[in-house]
Amino acid sequence: MSGHPPIAGGGSLTRAGPGTSGQGPGAHARFVAFIADGKLLSAIMALLITLACAREMPPPGARPDEIPPSIVRIRPAPDSTVVDFDGALEIRFSEPVRIPNGLAREMFVTPMEVYEAETGFSDLRLRPEDGWRDSVVYCFTIPTDGINDLLRNGMEVPVEFCFSTGADIPEAMVEGEVVDALTAQPLEEARVIFWSGPDSVPYGAITDSVGRFAARGLPPGEYEAFGFVDRNRNLIPDRALESYDSASVAVSQDSLTELRFVVVAPDTTPPLLARALVVGSETVQLEFDDYLLNPQPEEPGIAIRDSATNEALEIVASLLGSADEVIFPSDSAALADSVAAADSAAVEDSTAVSDTVAVEAPSPDSAAAAASDSVAEEDPVLPSRFITVRLGAALDSGTYRVSVTGVVNVRGLAGGGDTSFVAEPEPPAEDSAAVADSAVVTDSAAVADSAAAEGDSLAVEQDSVPPAADTLDIPGVPPDTLGAPPDTLGAPPDTLGAPPDTVGVPPDTAGAPPDTVRRRP
Repeated sequence: MSGHPPIAGGGSLTRAGPGTSGQGPGAHARFVAFIADGKLLSAIMALLITLACAREMPPPGARPDEIPPSIVRIRPAPDSTVVDFDGALEIRFSEPVRIPNGLAREMFVTPMEVYEAETGFSDLRLRPEDGWRDSVVYCFTIPTDGINDLLRNGMEVPVEFCFSTGADIPEAMVEGEVVDALTAQPLEEARVIFWSGPDSVPYGAITDSVGRFAARGLPPGEYEAFGFVDRNRNLIPDRALESYDSASVAVSQDSLTELRFVVVAPDTTPPLLARALVVGSETVQLEFDDYLLNPQPEEPGIAIRDSATNEALEIVASLLGSADEVIFPSDSAALADSVAAADSAAVEDSTAVSDTVAVEAPSPDSAAAAASDSVAEEDPVLPSRFITVRLGAALDSGTYRVSVTGVVNVRGLAGGGDTSFVAEPEPPAEDSAAVADSAVVTDSAAVADSAAAEGDSLAVEQDSVPPAADTLDIPGVPPDTLGAPPDTLGAPPDTLGAPPDTVGVPPDTAGAPPDTVRRRP
């Protein structure tokens, strides 16, 4: 035994002797000890993990991959017949792809089965959990959502194909849509399933982003079809839990059948009148706990009675919908009259304008465009929880009893019920005569104030006129000079400084006769 200390892992450390430089057996021993301690191994493993978690990027200087993946091979081949098939359906992509878990559940697959999926770098393999059935046509649609390459380029268009395990591939197809009954909006990823009997093969389809579906491969025959929202993802409609609609359909060879499913949540109770509300002097709104079919199969029975006298009120009309949505015939007639009056006023105005200004007639194209803009798209008829009732006379204040029979909800269940409501007295309207008197008083006061203000302004204006000049008392001033400008009242400056010879006038002129001094005007 040498005197070297033991090394973990069974090695030993050989020290370099005098005169050595760390090379040879001593350096080798230190390297073995470094590996034995696990430091180098840990560093290598950390580097590998870092590289494995790094994001896939193209080589430096290379253009990024923008080409989406595509399907390059399908086995069994589309439209082929393979008897006693026992393998897996293989789908090969053009490049490595990411395939999400549960893809088989989201695929349009008919017959509807539970499929086992295996994924590779660039392929997908499918097999029914219970094996392939004999003499059955299988149809698949590979969706675009979820299948991406390593740079997240997704498939552009879905791929559809069928193959058979012995039966002829029919050309029959069932297409249609699935919409929500309460909103009339299309439902994406809703399921459609077809059954021809208790032990039959279930065929199916799945809706796209606009609520459309297409089912291929159905053998000719009679089917019961269901459109439903598969919330628990078990591929079958649970009518006690999931929104659904059903229909009977006959599928024939080489034919195209169109279906429309209007799904609604399950309900096992009839509609019940919840409350009544006065929304106008002659209008009452009834509210139910369920959505009602629109239109109703038959006119519901509605009665409103005065609780104090038990007298039945006259009901003019009842319409499905809330009070702010419905338009009664009387309302539409009044609206038509107001529109006609507005139109006639507009015609008169245009006639007056045409007398003074020549207006250019619109071109046929602009008139057609205006007409097309004025035509609004019709809103879809939706179920409602309300019925609005119009009475023959205004309601007096008091308590009333309303009863309803024969209303049908969206599940086809008939119901009704009764309840009470209170009509409150309306606030008294302001007396029109008093309003007129008030207006007259206001107008007269305004006129008086205006007159007073005008008189004040006249007085101010008169005060601003200067008094008459003293020249009115000067004898010999002609009347027409009274209103002359001030500079004409005094003599020109040059006459003030008259030459001396004019001052000393001859005596005979100084004693001129009076008629020469005072001239007649």
